[in-house]
Amino acid sequence: MLLLTSIGSAAAIGVETIRKHPQGADVALVFVHGLGGGPCSTFESSTTNADAAERSFECPRYEPGKRTVNGKPALSWFTIFERDHAAALPGGRTLGDIDLYTVSYMDAAPATISATEIGESLVRNPEFLRILDEYNNVLFVAHSMGGIVLRRAIVRLQLNGEQARLDRIVGLGLLGSPSEGAPLADFVKTWGCWIPAILRKVCWGEYVAQWYGAGWHQITDLQTLEGHNHLLAGLQTDWGSVIKARQGKPFVVSCAYETVAEIPALKLTVVERIYTHTAGCFEQEPITQSHMALAKPIDIEDNRHQWLRRTIVEALQRVENFKLRNWSQNDPLGALIDQINLEAGQPRPSGALGETVRVRPESEAEVNALRLKPDNRDYGGPTWGALLKSIARYNSSSVKKPD
Repeated sequence: MLLLTSIGSAAAIGVETIRKHPQGADVALVFVHGLGGGPCSTFESSTTNADAAERSFECPRYEPGKRTVNGKPALSWFTIFERDHAAALPGGRTLGDIDLYTVSYMDAAPATISATEIGESLVRNPEFLRILDEYNNVLFVAHSMGGIVLRRAIVRLQLNGEQARLDRIVGLGLLGSPSEGAPLADFVKTWGCWIPAILRKVCWGEYVAQWYGAGWHQITDLQTLEGHNHLLAGLQTDWGSVIKARQGKPFVVSCAYETVAEIPALKLTVVERIYTHTAGCFEQEPITQSHMALAKPIDIEDNRHQWLRRTIVEALQRVENFKLRNWSQNDPLGALIDQINLEAGQPRPSGALGETVRVRPESEAEVNALRLKPDNRDYGGPTWGALLKSIARYNSSSVKKPD
């Protein structure tokens, strides 16, 4: 079992590369598993096989070994992406143009740290940060507690003032994420230590959790807000600040929840709809699956995959719309410069002009305070030079366009 001091190590938390486009890509999709899950197994079917001719995907670094169904390779969500590779996306892309990654914290889960501390550790991981540095558009899909881990990591990026990395995150898909806790965690916390209260031994619930590869401490962290869960209440507040700061920028949060009981005999669902609400989720989409099956689609037309594809399309369409936005006199010059630099890293047709803008660090505050005037200007792609000259006539700034 890992101690808190070892959580920052590569063995505990890291990123597994699933698929990279041979010609390079400007969009990455990162999968984040839930409590007791794994970077590959969470997103693999427990009932359906991949076809014999299909490419199988593995996580040799963090979850080695092939998982099978009836002796054959299990069908994974990654394979569904391969099947759906020709699906059109905004900006002339297809699903096949998206690089796929998955996060692992399965070794860290049994440790004596909270779910939000795992998120804090994730944002210090160089592999995770590299994705935010190398791709202009980063999307996430997180199952269950993975949504807690992921949102805490994004909150930490904002608290650290890492605006460039934040701006590259354009979409989140949260699958059954207990943003306001889970009643099942309340039940386990209440009854998981009932017998030891008499025998004065370690909670039996802790042994059960460890048997299934989960963490007793994270289970107790997922108690509902009605149970005075200050950890999740604080995250909800901090996440609201992230959503407020993202207003006006391309950013989509999509939430889905299960409608099938995980334990049918008890009619027990793990995370009901009301517990999946968080800032940015304007509506939650029902998926006719149990909690554990939410992350295991079995075909292109499966409602789980269709939900994620719609989330990706909406996020990338907002990116395209943002390129065509009207820059008004109320917008800061710094926002325009960020957009120029964002566009500079994206693929352009042969012969198209690309420009970048640099601002001296000591002048960043001054530039961000300046406004775009005198006219409203539409985004012009390769015509930044003329636009900046016009702005410079009405603002004294320290903007420098490199040779």
